[in-house]
Amino acid sequence: MTLKVGQLEAQPGEHVFGYLKTAASRSGLSPDFPIHLFAGAEPGPTMLVQGAIHGGEIIGSIAILNFIGKLDPKTLRGNVIAVPVVNRVGFELGERGSRLDGKDMSRLFPGKKNGSVTDQAAYVYFEEVIRQANVMVDFHAGARTAYERYVLFSAEADPNNLTELEKMRRKLVVAFGLDQAAFFPPGTFGNNSAKEAIDGAGVAQITLEFGGGTGWFKNGADNVRDAERGIWNILKSMRIIDGAFEADGDLCTVYNAGVVIWKPDVDGLFVRLKAFRDELKAGDVYGQLLDPYTGDVLADMKTPKDGIVIPSGQEWPTVGATSIGILGTIDRVEDRRTADLYVY
Repeated sequence: MTLKVGQLEAQPGEHVFGYLKTAASRSGLSPDFPIHLFAGAEPGPTMLVQGAIHGGEIIGSIAILNFIGKLDPKTLRGNVIAVPVVNRVGFELGERGSRLDGKDMSRLFPGKKNGSVTDQAAYVYFEEVIRQANVMVDFHAGARTAYERYVLFSAEADPNNLTELEKMRRKLVVAFGLDQAAFFPPGTFGNNSAKEAIDGAGVAQITLEFGGGTGWFKNGADNVRDAERGIWNILKSMRIIDGAFEADGDLCTVYNAGVVIWKPDVDGLFVRLKAFRDELKAGDVYGQLLDPYTGDVLADMKTPKDGIVIPSGQEWPTVGATSIGILGTIDRVEDRRTADLYVY
C-alpha cells in the first residue's frame, strides 16, 4: 500500500526522503519538516519516530539517523515515518522552542490552520504525519540541563479500567527496553491538550527522556545505542519486524512522578545535591542556589514530600520560574519475562 505524506509518496518496499511543506514567516522563512518514508513490502501498522521537537534535545535525532541507515523497507510488515528533527529553527539555534514566534510546538497539537507560524506548522504536522501513525515514539532529552533516562507516558484516567489505547501504551512502555518509566498525575504541569489531541486521534504515544548534559557525545554513546535499540523493540512489539527484545534487564520500574520541586523567587547558580534514584524525605534539601560571585547560599530547595529522584538537574545560572527537580513513588514493577509485549 502506498505511503503518502503531503507531496511525498513511497510505494511498497520503497524509502523516500523529502521535506513536508509548512507555513512561512513574514520574511519567507519556512521550517519545513524532513521526512523519511519507509513503505513496507507487506501491509501492517505505522510507526512514527521523531526527534528534536525541542531543538536542543538531540540524542534521539542521532539514534534515528543510525536507525534509518539500517532499515530496509522490503523487510517490513507495515510502515515507518521517521523525522530526525521536527523543530528545525530550535535545532539550528540550540533552543527548546521556535524563535519565529516564541512557541513550543509540542504543546500546540492539533495546531491551528490560521494561527502563527508554529501553530500552522503544528496543524500540518498533526494532520499529515501524526494522524497516519498507530504508534508515536517521541524522543526528548535533558539538553544541556540534565542527564535523564526513562520512558514518560500519559497518566491513565482509571488504572483499574484501562482503555484499549492505554493497554497498548502500557505494553509499549515496557517493550521499549529501559528499566525506568514514569507518568505525571493529571494537572502536575497544567493541562496538556496536545497529548489529549494525540490520544483522540487514536495514536499510542510514548515519550523518551534520554540523556543530555554537556559532553553528551563523549559520555552518551550508551544512550544513543539504547535509544536506537528501543526503536527496533517497538517495531518488534508492533510485529512490523521479527526478533527478540533487548532491554536493560528483566524489570521496568514505573513511577508516579507527582512531586515537583519548584525554584524559589531568587536567581543564582544551581547546585544539585541529590542524584537520580536517591530517596528523599519531606524537608530534605534537593539542591541550592548560590551567589556565583561570593559563594553565599541564596536558597535551599527542599522537597515538599517524600519521593525518589527522577529527572536530575537544571541549567546554570537558573533564572525565572521553573521546576528544578521531580520526585516520584513506585507505582508498579513490570517483569518482561512474563509480560505480553506485543500490541499487534
